[in-house]
Amino acid sequence: MTLSPNTRYVVREIALPLEASEAKELPKAVAGYLRISEKTISGVRILRKSLDARARNRPVWRYAVEFTCSTELKHPRVSPSQKEPPSEPEQIRKPLPGYTVAIVGSGPAGMAAAMGLARKGYAVTVFEQGKPVGPRFRDIRLFIKQNRFDAKSNILFGEGGAGTFSDGKLTARTRNQYTDEFLRELVVAGANESITYLHHPHIGTDRLQMIIAAFRKHCEEAGATFRFETEVTDVILDNGICRGVVVAGKEIPFDAVVVAPGLSADRLYAALAERGVTLQRKEFSVGVRVEHPQELINKRQLGDKVDAKLAGAAEYFLTWQNESVGSAYSFCMCPGGVIIPCADQPDALFTNGMSYSNRATKFANSAVVVPVNIEVLPGGVLAGVEYQRKLEKDAFRMGSAGGVDFTYPAQSIAAFVENRIDVEPYPRTSFLKPLHWVNLWDLFEPAVSKAMAESFQAFDKKIPGFIRTGVMIAPESRTSSPVRILRNPETLESVNTVGLYPIGEGAGYAGGIVSSGADGFRLADIVAPCKVSR
Repeated sequence: MTLSPNTRYVVREIALPLEASEAKELPKAVAGYLRISEKTISGVRILRKSLDARARNRPVWRYAVEFTCSTELKHPRVSPSQKEPPSEPEQIRKPLPGYTVAIVGSGPAGMAAAMGLARKGYAVTVFEQGKPVGPRFRDIRLFIKQNRFDAKSNILFGEGGAGTFSDGKLTARTRNQYTDEFLRELVVAGANESITYLHHPHIGTDRLQMIIAAFRKHCEEAGATFRFETEVTDVILDNGICRGVVVAGKEIPFDAVVVAPGLSADRLYAALAERGVTLQRKEFSVGVRVEHPQELINKRQLGDKVDAKLAGAAEYFLTWQNESVGSAYSFCMCPGGVIIPCADQPDALFTNGMSYSNRATKFANSAVVVPVNIEVLPGGVLAGVEYQRKLEKDAFRMGSAGGVDFTYPAQSIAAFVENRIDVEPYPRTSFLKPLHWVNLWDLFEPAVSKAMAESFQAFDKKIPGFIRTGVMIAPESRTSSPVRILRNPETLESVNTVGLYPIGEGAGYAGGIVSSGADGFRLADIVAPCKVSR
């Protein structure tokens, strides 16, 4: 391929050592790869960056870069840079019904939808049952350090959603215009620009809290209004048309309602089902949060001669499947992180993982979960919600047998595989709540326990020491929503309720921060600008 000079090109598979200076070494590496003079190269920009640790003790950074070359370039592995994204079929953009829009939930989906719709001229009000990020953070500290539980302010909901107090992972299965738009808005709100090109970007909960507050400010500058500590418990329906929301028993009219709940929207799910809005069961998984020394994971994934400060704390992604037993997989892995206690009811508990921006703790944690067979669950469309709640309440009772409320049931992986209760002293962990040794075979149904036990043996072959050094804290029960609010795939409107738009993870259409935010921007994109002048 011959490309004309002074145009922009893209080349992939450029490799640099971990310690290399990108600004200095990338132009040299591109020139060396293409066998041309470094003087002809300018304007190098990173498009993608990922860690390649396939060669033990010799990991490298791999890049896809865009650059300008001042001479005619011939190379089979160089392509012209696409200045514009590929054109997509023109879609008919219909306006939302009317001018006023209620958005239920201030997680990534709700905030992105608020920003996009407000910029199109709609009068947007965001209802959030939790608190703004600052007061919410203080309440969470009181719960962790003093056991002062607040059912209305916790890790599960509030400004930014559950992801605000997490690792802040920004991975997505696919990249498209909406994921890119969401990442760009996070950068505008204060995130490092590297999140737009890193293969596995993350922000960290310490920085994410400030970024979420700035993101909300930008929504407000666009015209959106936020009402915190205001739970929407129902919607107003009139002959199959959504006319507004119900707050504290009071009806508030709106022309359209966007439902962007988190994973603690039980009352809203029940209200929608009672109103006849079409819902269906959705697949979900349950299991435990496991923790290991980060040094073990670093040595196994990178090698024992690699400085993890250069590569970053190592991650793992594990799967196991057996046709006769079932399957299990790691989920939401937090290198250099901490396990956090979660609760949204005074008599239930579960776990999650989080890390700070530097991922510098001595521990690595991850969920290891097993898919639940939703077809055999007793009950109606909310059977998955009931299953999760029972598991969380059983875990509360099991842990509290240790003598203190919000004591979490725990077991070493070695004891679990051998189906016995630990007798050793509690190990040092990142977890800040008390633990109580139990046999977790008594918490989970036999099929889940058996699948976990066999998966651990398989994982130990991939990461030797996984069983011997691992501890489990239970349960991990909120991997995804057990309910999907059915919508039209083109308009995102409920299949049987005019003016109701379910989006995001809690509605069953996303699986993390980025995909949720992208779903919100997608909704804003596929509707026409509001013609009402304010």
